Amino acid sequence: MYAKLYETEVGQVLVKLDASPDEVKPEVRFFFEPSGLGVCSIAILFSDDDEGWDKAEKLFNTTDEISATRIVVEAINQVAKVV
Repeated sequence: MYAKLYETEVGQVLVKLDASPDEVKPEVRFFFEPSGLGVCSIAILFSDDDEGWDKAEKLFNTTDEISATRIVVEAINQVAKVV
């Protein structure tokens, strides 16, 4: 599995295990669409070595609906402070 989709209090959240397109490092990326904005994403990057991939896979595998929602809500709150 490399993607998970959750229906949350803040809408759909897609969590994806992948490699970052620019730096080709392992990442866990969260996609979401806050009210009034388009699709947004944030990523947690890891080092491009076996340990980095292990950490990315562990984060992805342990991310559930509750933790995904917490991460997205925090990101939305940070954006709201700026806007």
